Amino acid sequence: MSEWHAQRIEELESVRGLAALLVVCFHIPPWHSLRDMSLINNSYLMVDLFFVLSGFVIFNAWHDRISSARDLLRFQFLRFGRLYPVHLLFLCVFVFIEVAKLLAESGFGLTSPNSAAFRENNLLALLQQLFLFQAIWPAGNADTFNAPAWSISVEFYTYLIFAVVTLLGGRGRNIAFAVLAILALGLLTGASFKSAYLLRGIAGFFIGCLVAVAITHSRGRSWKVDVPSWASTLVLVMLVLFLVLKTDSSRDPFIYLLSSLLLLTLVVQRDGILNRMLRQRFLVWLGTISYSVYMSHLAVIWGVNQFIRLILQRPEAVGADGISVPQLAAWEMLLAIGVVMGAVIMVSVLVYRLVEQPWRVRSREAQWPE
Repeated sequence: MSEWHAQRIEELESVRGLAALLVVCFHIPPWHSLRDMSLINNSYLMVDLFFVLSGFVIFNAWHDRISSARDLLRFQFLRFGRLYPVHLLFLCVFVFIEVAKLLAESGFGLTSPNSAAFRENNLLALLQQLFLFQAIWPAGNADTFNAPAWSISVEFYTYLIFAVVTLLGGRGRNIAFAVLAILALGLLTGASFKSAYLLRGIAGFFIGCLVAVAITHSRGRSWKVDVPSWASTLVLVMLVLFLVLKTDSSRDPFIYLLSSLLLLTLVVQRDGILNRMLRQRFLVWLGTISYSVYMSHLAVIWGVNQFIRLILQRPEAVGADGISVPQLAAWEMLLAIGVVMGAVIMVSVLVYRLVEQPWRVRSREAQWPE
């Protein structure tokens, strides 16, 4: 991989880190009416940005390295080592939470206003989480236990589709990627976007692959695309405005177009304005721990919510979704959000250093028989 290309990946890591923080904000409960902002309410679409980035990065790293069944197995094993240890850690955390809820119900008469212990998070849901079936099984329980892990379920099996197509597709591989992306997009138009988990993953991932294909092919041409230094900044502004102004879920698939344009302009422009901003060390570091941020934040939010509910004993309100949420003053909510963000970052650093990074190294160093 060239130095230039590695530099682009750093910038994409920064994008991933910022998107992860938006997902954290999306899952923060509406402790105050100030939380009800379109930018935050629409930030579930950052998961689709993750899929596009993942497709681009995986294609660049693996499109010419899967030429045998052994290569395919090693690729999938490395993806497993990348995703599963952190997933398993927080699955255990949420099992512990269910046990704590059960003890609180039976020993102290404390009941959750939203869910009894092991009601939704039952044995079937646990098995689906263990095998990463929760978001692809027809009767899956995608939002059980650590709900953000639904995208890990989708991504793991999308990786498998990519590897199989790469191995067997030959010269028609890129056409197959395009067919998968178009088919998934077509099916998304007739589905509820939020719950069409597997389709979202396939669409985003293979669109990311196609962006990588387009850039790779353009490098071999005599002509070059002249992208202004401000192009990626303009696309980012468009993406933010989309999140702020979008009110109709039927427009959700536009996130793939905006994500692709952002990716394309960041990679093609060698020294754009946004590129220089995204090379800041803190942002790159945030991207480095972004997977741990994504997987840990719901447990941290749960803990802060219980502190507000049980220790501070704030009054509660039931929202349109039937969920009871403690209510705070505006300054209290801002303080609570600061606590959540700080705690998520601290937990994520520990998880990255103690679990995520060590297991990634172990999976890479694993010996494979010839």
